[in-house]
Amino acid sequence: MADVQPFVREPKQERSRQSFEKALDAAVALMVERRSGAFTLAEVAERAGVSIGSMYGRVDSKDDLIRTVHAREMARIRNEQEEVFATAAPADEDLPRLVRRIIVTTAEHLRRNAAVLAPLMVVGSQDPQVFAAGRPVYYGLVEAFCSALLTHRDEIRRADPDRAVVWSFDVVYSVVARHLGLGSAPDFAVGLADWDQVLDDLTEIVTAFLQGSTAG
Repeated sequence: MADVQPFVREPKQERSRQSFEKALDAAVALMVERRSGAFTLAEVAERAGVSIGSMYGRVDSKDDLIRTVHAREMARIRNEQEEVFATAAPADEDLPRLVRRIIVTTAEHLRRNAAVLAPLMVVGSQDPQVFAAGRPVYYGLVEAFCSALLTHRDEIRRADPDRAVVWSFDVVYSVVARHLGLGSAPDFAVGLADWDQVLDDLTEIVTAFLQGSTAG
């Protein structure tokens, strides 16, 4: 609960902690269902099977509950992010295979968490505190993606490899986020293309770009 202390009066007894975790789980479930923060504390209490009084004993408002949910989910996603990018590279991996592996790792990580990320991003577009708290996780993903590609810096034929891998991330993230509906509106999802084809196309585009002329 260390990440959520600014927004919550932390329960001291184990039973109270478990009840509050149920409330957080209920809030997440409602956000996923509605793809936004459009719910009430009373709905959370009912879904979690706790009293509304116990909810106000922990948080002052729905906004603080959402910020608490956000902090918990960002910590979980950050831990997963670090784990999936810690996978050791195959000994014979060249740049094209590295590009494929890192794009798949990034895209699948986002897809696993898309149901939660989508409503949290909607909330973040309206709540500066939520937006600011989510940036370190996003920048961590950028860093993990770019650092991985730069392990094969000598195979990148762009004049500025650092800029090239950042551009590559921007392309991958933009396409994947649009496919998964990770935007500021609940109806942002497109998802018309086949998922595997999306990954194949991104791999082809990024590989060609990184192995292209040194002029750019």
